[in-house]
Amino acid sequence: MDLYFEPGTVEIASGKVQHGFFDGRGEDVKNAGQVSTPVEIADAMAAWVMFPKPQEVLDPAAGFGHLLHACRRVSPSIKAVGIESDSEVFRTALTTAPRGTKLILGDYLRNSPGVFRGIIANPPYVKSQRMALSEAEWKYFDELFGTKLGRQTNLYGLFLLKIWDDLAPEGRAAVIVPAEFLNANFGRVIKERLQAMKPRGLAVFASDVNLFENTLTTSVVLFLEKNPLAASAFRGRCVRSAMDLVDFVSSMEKGAAVQPDELDLASFDPDDKWLNRLFACSEAKTTSKPAVARIGDFFKCSRGIATGANEYFCLRASEIREHRLSTRNFDRCVTKANDLSGWVVDTNSFLTLIKSEKRCYLLNPSSIDPALEVYLATGVASGVDQRHLPSKRPVWYLPERRKQPAILVPVFSRHQPRFILNLADVSSLTCFHGLYAKPGFEHLIPLVWIYLNSSSGLDAFGDVNRFYGNGLNKLEPKDVEQMACPNLSLVKTKALQHLTDRISAAVISSDITASWFDRVISDYLPICISA
Repeated sequence: MDLYFEPGTVEIASGKVQHGFFDGRGEDVKNAGQVSTPVEIADAMAAWVMFPKPQEVLDPAAGFGHLLHACRRVSPSIKAVGIESDSEVFRTALTTAPRGTKLILGDYLRNSPGVFRGIIANPPYVKSQRMALSEAEWKYFDELFGTKLGRQTNLYGLFLLKIWDDLAPEGRAAVIVPAEFLNANFGRVIKERLQAMKPRGLAVFASDVNLFENTLTTSVVLFLEKNPLAASAFRGRCVRSAMDLVDFVSSMEKGAAVQPDELDLASFDPDDKWLNRLFACSEAKTTSKPAVARIGDFFKCSRGIATGANEYFCLRASEIREHRLSTRNFDRCVTKANDLSGWVVDTNSFLTLIKSEKRCYLLNPSSIDPALEVYLATGVASGVDQRHLPSKRPVWYLPERRKQPAILVPVFSRHQPRFILNLADVSSLTCFHGLYAKPGFEHLIPLVWIYLNSSSGLDAFGDVNRFYGNGLNKLEPKDVEQMACPNLSLVKTKALQHLTDRISAAVISSDITASWFDRVISDYLPICISA
């Protein structure tokens, strides 16, 4: 459907309010996936789009018109076109977008606005779960873009593919999106298509640089050019500021070769985590790592237990007493990541959690006594048994079956994660993943724990983790299994017999620090890298 012929959907902006306007609808706009682009970043994007002097520029997710203002600052006479699907934002944009902007109320993805030699965009960040597309709708987009899309594809991914289709020959586009697709499974198709598009460049902001207030998103700016004669290199660089981004645009305009702090992404494997490689390149790592195996060769990683109602299933010691329940019907459990502050959870540290009134008891009865029968009845009366997860379990009050993991793996972390040795046989909720030794590798538990917390382990972590804004990292179970490591199986059981005593002594003396792990692992790495 052609947007220009939709009755009552095309208006001309008066431009009464200039760039920077904010109307107090912040939370509503954020919920719609709309976040305003910082002025300095918008100007760098506009510089790229406007360099060939297009006569008309499209913003397919116009919002209040901020990006179109950036284009007008480069070329005051440019014809601006903005598409906006939110009717309230559309009405506000009539006064905030640049004067004379043709504003169209409609769904960009399901309509045809024509082709443009200039496109600038900050597409909405809406996850697939919130999009709630039917399979028929996904097939529509499969056919539209000529590829089978992952059903976890974010809305911005669909925008990116359509922007390329709507870019005219010799045209340019600058698009700022979250960087998650560079590492996520759904991003494989998008990365394949990018390589076919042959973009000029991709600039990702460092993980501790957060461009958008109140969001945890690492951002990437894509610089597209539909020019078959353009350079074949697909340059990728990690930047830390708007000035770095301006420098990157300037370097591309000059036709400079790929720089030492850049990567040519043209031949990268779409299955790889591009984001990690870009960050590693920016740090100019030169140390070699004896990585010939993966953690998954020796251990399985599984997510923690999801209860569906933590406040009911996980109790404090005082609540156990209040309901006259027996601790025999509960497993010891960690319910929050910040409840553990060290590298080891042992009996003493767990007793401290109990005394601190943390939720440390996970309901897991083997038999039902009268007090427990009463407690379960209160759960039924309050509808706990009808909540989503409990209602799906064979017995609503029994948790997922999980053995106590050997090592607790933090799902989220800042900077260096702490892999926690589980000496107290505690279970964990979803705040931690769990590492379980595969049969025959149980003796490697202390060595793997030491390796993961060492500098070598931190490097391996940096190759697989997923980045959010403000330096926040996330690990999925498969990421942990993909972490590179030496051939730890070369270290025999006999060589590790004294390691448990060494760990116990370090726990007692509080000698465990980040440097301690490096000192200990250095005793075993020579064995691991010998053939």
